[in-house]
Amino acid sequence: MRNLMFGLLAALVLGSGAAFAQNGFYAGASAGYPGAALHFGVEDVGAAGLDARLNIGYAYDGDFSFGVDALYDLNVDTDNLPIDVYVGGGVGADFGGSFFLKGLVGAEYRLVEIDVPALGVFVEVGPTFDFSGGISADARLGVNYHF
Repeated sequence: MRNLMFGLLAALVLGSGAAFAQNGFYAGASAGYPGAALHFGVEDVGAAGLDARLNIGYAYDGDFSFGVDALYDLNVDTDNLPIDVYVGGGVGADFGGSFFLKGLVGAEYRLVEIDVPALGVFVEVGPTFDFSGGISADARLGVNYHF
């Protein structure tokens, strides 16, 4: 399982390394169910609208986890509101030995109205399939800083 995770992370880094120097980055934190997380993302990796995000988390049951997500911006008409709507999925593992897949849908509101356009607040929800525990839900509220 660790070899698979390290292989996926290596493929992500090596496959999009040229894009890292040309695109925006963001970092943030989130909390919800099943825990809290820190993340680092790269915008427009390989294609416009496709982001890659690395996560390090802590579940409230005591397990630390890590994972990688792919997020795709949807072209949703939000009028004049600075909201990005996206879908995505990811893979991860926790240090307790479980491996999981997840899907998500989310929206990020950029704080343009208060003159802090680099800051965004987001919400995400979706199912998680844990190979050792079945299907559960994931829901989180967080903040991103874009640089």
